[in-house]
Amino acid sequence: MAKTLVVLMGIQGSGKSTFYHKFLADSYVRVNLDTLKNRAREKELVDDCIANEKDFAVDNTNPTKLDRERYIVPARAAGYRIIGYFLESKVKECIKRNALREGKARVPDVAIAATSNKLEYPSTEEGFDELYYVKNDGETMTVHPWR
Repeated sequence: MAKTLVVLMGIQGSGKSTFYHKFLADSYVRVNLDTLKNRAREKELVDDCIANEKDFAVDNTNPTKLDRERYIVPARAAGYRIIGYFLESKVKECIKRNALREGKARVPDVAIAATSNKLEYPSTEEGFDELYYVKNDGETMTVHPWR
């Protein structure tokens, strides 16, 4: 079976971490900047996953092509299959979900809007082998092929 990188994309509160825990946690190492605290630790974990041929999932906002490139390029060079999941990113809904968070998990509303403003839709030209769109109504997540 091919080594796989999953790249989650979407603004804060879109459900990326929930998606990871529901669907990926049993099979993929989680790469998450919030828990790793800095890019150096993040790169170390990505490099370790690639060196040891582990499947891994990047659970960050990844709003731009450039943000995603830091994972896609080395994974592609190492022969990984790359799957992207773009989580529906409606600002009002994400702000509502974010309001339910506590402590450091809650981000300022302006941060959500700022991430939304720089959001670039993914494309297969970036190196994705498969792309999906995830609708999240707050209770159910449904995965659809990217169009």
